[in-house]
Amino acid sequence: MARHRQMERDGAFGAWRAAPRAKTADEVPLDIRLMNFTSRALVWLFAIGALVVAGNWLMQRPWWAIRSVQVQGQLQHVSATALRGEALPRLQGNWFTVNLPAAQQAFDQIPWVNKAVVQRVWPLSLLVTLEAQQPLAIWSDGSAPVGLVNTSGQLFEANLGEVQDMALPHFSGPAASEARVTQMYMRLTQAFAPLRWKVTALELGAEGNWRAQIQGGPRLDLGSDHDVRAFNQRLQRFLALAPGVQKRYGRSMASADLRYSNGFAVRLVGVDLPGAKTDSKTMKRQGKPSGA
Repeated sequence: MARHRQMERDGAFGAWRAAPRAKTADEVPLDIRLMNFTSRALVWLFAIGALVVAGNWLMQRPWWAIRSVQVQGQLQHVSATALRGEALPRLQGNWFTVNLPAAQQAFDQIPWVNKAVVQRVWPLSLLVTLEAQQPLAIWSDGSAPVGLVNTSGQLFEANLGEVQDMALPHFSGPAASEARVTQMYMRLTQAFAPLRWKVTALELGAEGNWRAQIQGGPRLDLGSDHDVRAFNQRLQRFLALAPGVQKRYGRSMASADLRYSNGFAVRLVGVDLPGAKTDSKTMKRQGKPSGA
């Protein structure tokens, strides 16, 4: 009967005992269990490998070739057609396999591009978002212009003929000093705002002395800014007294030397000095030049 346990007869004594039960998983020998695990793992690895190979084969098909490149961002000096012509030949692979960081670098190397972000866009397109360079000044190495400086103080290469009508100021200084000169330009622009003075040239000398040219105004020897407090004091003293000097003599300043610790010296336009070969007059405050 189904409900009765199967019994088997003991040949020696005729006793009845239970039939042997099946072995549990814990009772399976270790080597057998390891063999079973290894075979299952190999099956899974083979299946995954087959999927990877198949997926790679599919992604390499010409069906996924990049069909279009969309460009966003306003670039005044570079057209979208020129961008595609310069960057597309550098793109390797299809929509799936294209190296996006390498693609961004290809666009970053184009003149007037400050930053590029490249994204995949379905179907089979690339979206390129560009940030244009914002030129602040023309950079010279002391003898000739070599490039442009952007508003972040970074030097970049571009066709200087494209900025002739922008009336950019000229910067110059030692190698790798573009950021420092840009920061000083910002400081002076703010300081000169009450006088409506515009800096058209700013030079950082090898010894750390600053010189600035004001549009339609004087050339300024500002001295060194290694001592920031002393530099600011000299500058503020000059800005406070300069309008009075010009008003008193009815003349504009041709140049001014701010390197004195307790004063400054100016040359006035159109005033002749006896025996001098210049048409300017020199006024000096007491003190010795600092940072000369």
